[in-house]
Amino acid sequence: MGVKPNDKRRPNRAKRRILVRYGLSTADRTAFTKNLSETGLFLQTNQVFKPGTTIQVQIQFPNETCSMWAQVVRAKVVPPQLAHVLECGMGVRFIDPTPDWKAFFLEWKKKAGVIDKS
Repeated sequence: MGVKPNDKRRPNRAKRRILVRYGLSTADRTAFTKNLSETGLFLQTNQVFKPGTTIQVQIQFPNETCSMWAQVVRAKVVPPQLAHVLECGMGVRFIDPTPDWKAFFLEWKKKAGVIDKS
């Protein structure tokens, strides 16, 4: 299954489950990534914020925690009894990720064996 013609998302997202703490002013909620890229990620959670909301995210890699601000670009809530079978969560885009983040992400992706699929 490839990228749809109208899909603005980049195809080189790493499909990995990584712990993320997130929240409005402090990272007081917990979720896991479904996928991530150097520009954003998708959080699997039923505790979503509305698109346009700016949130704090802390991505907990094994040897490092990366903190940055992100904007919610899409959100989907499902009934709690279906959350384990239907996709729910929110896609966020990082706000001004630093060059350090981009370098760290590319190095992590290489070490994790993530292969870009174009």
